[in-house]
Amino acid sequence: MIDRKRIRVDEATLNDHRNNSDTEPPAAMSVVMVAAGQSSRMGGVDKLALEINGRPVLWHSLDLFAKCDVVDRVVIVTQADKISNVEQTVVESGFPKPFKVIAGGTRRQDSVRHGIDALHDWDDGAEYIAVHDAARPFVTDAMLNRGLATATKVGAAIPVVPLKDTVKRVEHGVIVDTPDRSTLYAVQTPQIFRADVLRAAHATVTEDVTDDASMVEVAGGLVAVFEGDDRNIKITTPSDIPIANAIASGNLDVEVNRENVRYGIGFDGHALVDGGPLRLGGEEIEFGMSLKGHSDGDVLMHVVASAILGAAGLGDLGGRFPSSDPRFAGADSAKFVSEAVKLAANDGWRIAHIDATVIAQRPRLAAHVPAFRANIASAVSAEIERVNVKVTSTDEVGAIGEGRGIAAQAIATLIR
Repeated sequence: MIDRKRIRVDEATLNDHRNNSDTEPPAAMSVVMVAAGQSSRMGGVDKLALEINGRPVLWHSLDLFAKCDVVDRVVIVTQADKISNVEQTVVESGFPKPFKVIAGGTRRQDSVRHGIDALHDWDDGAEYIAVHDAARPFVTDAMLNRGLATATKVGAAIPVVPLKDTVKRVEHGVIVDTPDRSTLYAVQTPQIFRADVLRAAHATVTEDVTDDASMVEVAGGLVAVFEGDDRNIKITTPSDIPIANAIASGNLDVEVNRENVRYGIGFDGHALVDGGPLRLGGEEIEFGMSLKGHSDGDVLMHVVASAILGAAGLGDLGGRFPSSDPRFAGADSAKFVSEAVKLAANDGWRIAHIDATVIAQRPRLAAHVPAFRANIASAVSAEIERVNVKVTSTDEVGAIGEGRGIAAQAIATLIR
């Protein structure tokens, strides 16, 4: 299999095309949006149906194409059993341009070919075709214009961003080469082609390729590059969702890369003892039992603080607020969260998102979730939209299922 996701290019070539956004874009183009993946790295969950700021990933991917003047129509290629769901999403998004939803093929390149054929069947065919991964919901109008302007000069153009990490070539578990990072770029979509160039490549190349640019290269064509965008991330794993939420909400005002994003996990559990009320998520809940602990036992606040400390590399909750210290006897655990936020801020980190789950057989907690979210948001000094809380049970399995305790877990996403 040919793998050219990282294409070696000359820096001068990239610079030649960086300012093409100042060039008036030429004729309109059509889009083939590839949405036929299996979401295997998302645990089988349909990543295009996952919500970013309250709307599906696919909705965000369509939104830019809906607003961009140079796009005339879109073909979405998906799995056969998802056609009706995708059509419904497109309709609900209010997409104002002609569109089709069709079934994809076995390989990605087969799916693209189906999309190209659907465009050709639609009318006399588009002059330019953009091939885009539906799991990239943050394309910008400027990117499209840069790409289209470059494609008119060369025939094929792809967005690239410089690699930020050192790259190693490994064989049999041993490093055999360290390529010069300054000449390596990561490839994004949309990849934009003159229609006849893309059709010729698909008619010529039958071997496996990883993207359409590789196909054009194999067919002997020239592929130019234009400047991509670090925010144009691809939703691939669960850890991408908090970043996507930050981008969509306009709160990610730094370059998106792995050096600027950190994740931390918190887990804790406490036994229930006689005597209420129950202190949880900053709320006093009428219940005949309470959580045993040196502080107020608020296991939800504990895991949030622990996750923040972990993401910032600041140790653990017990090390910062030890149960042996009398100062913390009966303490409000929300103060632990606020202190963790301050410590993280001192190292240059701020909250992008908190996702927490409370695991309890009793009492029933669903009605308290809005208050949990509000209290956590206040403790971390963030908008409530950045905080998500879920409640679940163990279906009467184990000590928690027997009503003898409550546990919680949380993931904190921090950005520099």
